[in-house]
Amino acid sequence: MFANFGIDLFVTAATFGNLIGYNYFLRIAPGSNLITAMVAAFQSGRDIWREKYIKDLASYLLTLPVPRRTFAVSRITGGVARSLIATFPGTLVISYLYGILLSPRLIEAFLVVGLFSLGIVGLSMAVSAFASSIEVFATLRSAIQLYLSFLSTIFYDVTLFPELVQPIVHTNPMTWAIQAFRAIGNQGSTLYPISILVGPSLAFALLGAICYLWYARL
Repeated sequence: MFANFGIDLFVTAATFGNLIGYNYFLRIAPGSNLITAMVAAFQSGRDIWREKYIKDLASYLLTLPVPRRTFAVSRITGGVARSLIATFPGTLVISYLYGILLSPRLIEAFLVVGLFSLGIVGLSMAVSAFASSIEVFATLRSAIQLYLSFLSTIFYDVTLFPELVQPIVHTNPMTWAIQAFRAIGNQGSTLYPISILVGPSLAFALLGAICYLWYARL
């Protein structure tokens, strides 16, 4: 995943940066890292979908020494941890580019990645609970990734989108995660974009937990 991040950032973004201006390279950098977080987060949903092929799942779950809701929450927590680990080197690279590698603001960068991953893990769990086949899961995953990536401000400012599309861009969690990252880079306050990001992230995480509890009949 870090190799893919490096290609996106130092090949694609650097190329466009040289064509348009170096600032574009810094502008697209957080998006490349968040795309990596998104890919890692959807692995959690894939793992849950594969549980459908475990024989006698109910008996397996009865052996767990934790409450069922705690187990569901642990799946979300584990997914967030996976995303943070997958994006750890990328977050450090971006922090270096933004000049905050040795600053306390590095914690804010990881907080943004964690909050964003929280919502995507929840979405992936919800999708996996209702997907009837791996093809359906992959199709829904691609649709969500398409929305998060190209209907956000990764590549363009919101004002460059048609007016009809702008409300969709404004409600995209990726947009607010990127805004928070850019605020860190500009030494600005991240309180507003992070506060906006908290809502959908917690809502998606709750949706994922509910869908997983329903699917597993816990």
